[in-house]
Amino acid sequence: MKLVKCHIENFGKLTNFDFNFTAGLNCIKESNGWGKSTLATFIKAMFYGLPTTTKKDLAANERKKYSPWQGGNYGGNLVFAINQKQYKIERFFGKNKAEDTFVLIDLSTGKQTKAFTEDIGLEIFGLDADAFERSSYIPQKLLDSNLNESLAQKLNQIIQGTTDNYHYEDAYNALDQKRASLSNNKKTGQIQNLASDIEDVVTKIRDLETSGQSVEILQQQVIAKDLEINALLQEQNQVKQQINTYAQLQQKQANQELFAELNAKVIATKNEIQVKQAVFERYQTTAAEIGTYVTLEKTIAATVNAMNIKADRDYVAQRYQTLSHYFGDKVLTTETTDAVYHDILRYNALKTQSDNVVKQCTVSGNHRQRWLSFVLALFALLSILGGVLLLPVQLVGAVFLLVLGGVALLGAGFVYLINLINVKTSMPQHFDLEQLSERQTEMKQLKERINTFLEQYESGVTDYLTAYQNLMANIREYAQIKVQMAHQNDELNELSQKLTIEQKQLEKYLARFNFTNLTLNNAEKLTFLKQTLLDLEQLSVRLATETQTLEQFKTKKHFDVNESVVTRVDINELQQNEKKIQDRIDQKRDEKSQLIAQINKIQDDLAALNDLEYEKVNLQNNLNNLTDTLQAVKAAMKYLKAANESLATKFLAPMKNGLDKYLTLITECEFANLNLDTDFNITFEEYGKLREVDYYSKGYQNLINLCLRFALIDVLYGQEKPFIVLDDPFVNLDDDKIAKAKEFLQKLSENYQLIYFSCHESRC
Repeated sequence: MKLVKCHIENFGKLTNFDFNFTAGLNCIKESNGWGKSTLATFIKAMFYGLPTTTKKDLAANERKKYSPWQGGNYGGNLVFAINQKQYKIERFFGKNKAEDTFVLIDLSTGKQTKAFTEDIGLEIFGLDADAFERSSYIPQKLLDSNLNESLAQKLNQIIQGTTDNYHYEDAYNALDQKRASLSNNKKTGQIQNLASDIEDVVTKIRDLETSGQSVEILQQQVIAKDLEINALLQEQNQVKQQINTYAQLQQKQANQELFAELNAKVIATKNEIQVKQAVFERYQTTAAEIGTYVTLEKTIAATVNAMNIKADRDYVAQRYQTLSHYFGDKVLTTETTDAVYHDILRYNALKTQSDNVVKQCTVSGNHRQRWLSFVLALFALLSILGGVLLLPVQLVGAVFLLVLGGVALLGAGFVYLINLINVKTSMPQHFDLEQLSERQTEMKQLKERINTFLEQYESGVTDYLTAYQNLMANIREYAQIKVQMAHQNDELNELSQKLTIEQKQLEKYLARFNFTNLTLNNAEKLTFLKQTLLDLEQLSVRLATETQTLEQFKTKKHFDVNESVVTRVDINELQQNEKKIQDRIDQKRDEKSQLIAQINKIQDDLAALNDLEYEKVNLQNNLNNLTDTLQAVKAAMKYLKAANESLATKFLAPMKNGLDKYLTLITECEFANLNLDTDFNITFEEYGKLREVDYYSKGYQNLINLCLRFALIDVLYGQEKPFIVLDDPFVNLDDDKIAKAKEFLQKLSENYQLIYFSCHESRC
């Protein structure tokens, strides 16, 4: 049979995906994560559906693992050809198998057909999903595991015929279960149980024969128990008489204890009232009066807060302190500041006039003349230096350079002199040097006077007018702050006087009360007084109630305070003693009943002694029969296993030939040393010793398991060749083995349709 094409609506990460299959090798090369394993699982699911499981592990729950990532219909369709006809499978999956749908369409008619049911994989290939996955469906993970047990099981089914109701494994397991039910190592088999039953019966017979001799001893023990019970009853009657005698005294004692309790409450309340009243020993006040002083205390707190706010005006106080330090003890008058101001104005005017004269007198010479003088001087210096250096070598050249340098030096001096004359002649004709000198003397005097004054307040002054303006601003601010400070001090003095009066009034009131051993502020003292008044009211009410209760008790019980105290009687001890005696009586009666029951049982058992002897004979006969049956079952298991191994040997040669063929095809080597047993375990004989496949590399193990898989496919599918799905089985092979594996696939594609997935170009 052949796959033709498929369409995936939604399956895992694949959605709206189509693929057309060709005969022979279909190589699908995509990167990891593309969905190659998803497509391989989809092909299997079209033939076998998806199993329903409650396992949370995605690797064991394909229905959950391949549920569409993006939602939508879960499934698709697959077209395949068989027996010269084409069919299309449509499957869609739900949360469980009950929600799945299956439709099979005959493409030659376009109608649904019942040529196959939803078990189409089993019907076409003759294998269930597990057998299919272990044969023509070859995902990478299965090549890394041991397949021998599964291969042996499936081949045995093929050998015996998958449509038969009888299988070797079922028959062998049934016999083994029968053997285990008859006899097993846990000693729970029928034979062990019967042997145990026989032993129990023998023990019972032996015990009955022994117990028959103990009846007389038990009867003597019953008589002794009766004597013990009578003695305990007499002791119990004596305790009951003591309880009845002291019952009345106990009531009197209870009345005295209750009176003492009620009287203690009255005394305690009176003492508590005395403690509370001690606070008011020198003065009796009222709640209203306390409330008045509570209001006064709040007024005092508000006054203190107001004074703190006024005292915390940080900016005014800080500025006052700063300016006080700024001015110190110096007294500034208007005449002083005005004189300094006029000195500053006169100094600035003289400085401006002097700067203008200097600017006129510092006219530099002609720029070109200065530059020419510099160039001639530099040329002269270089010429003289060159002449000196050349003098020892060439006299004429040296003299010429020295002369030329001298001429250039004279020219430079001449140009400099002309420029100096120009500077002197550029001075204004009307300029008076004497007047300039007088101005500078006056400026020096003004500067000393100004600096002497300003340095009292600011250091490093350069701009006199700005410094003077800052000084005048500070003078004005200082005057304003003095006014503010005086006003603030007046307010604080007024609040302080008021606070003193209020505090004296409150202290005078609180001094009337007793606050000994109490560390409280005034507010807490007022609260304490108020609470003490409330407590006294409540205590007075409580005292009246307790006194009334005490008087009612004395009247009702006719209680005489002067009556002598009754000797204490511990009624609980008497009652406990009575109960202990009763418990001992009950125990002796139970022991007597048990003795009588033993006597009755022994007498009844002695009557059943003959029945036990008969039961022993029957059990022994049953044991003999089961032992014979066990021997027969073991013999049947032995012969069945030998027959099965003989039957499996018939397919051992084709499997080994197929394995040899495919290993030779893929490795181009002969494997005369290969061995395959009836359990399909593969070994190689090297150096006279059998080596298991595990001794070889991972890649070599993959090749061996792959060849064994194809040998199995040849045996399983005699006529109808299936398609084969390979999910990157060569991932563990080196470059040399991969090249041979690719040639191997090309040869296999001549007989099988191969769906080959790989994620790397080198393995395609």
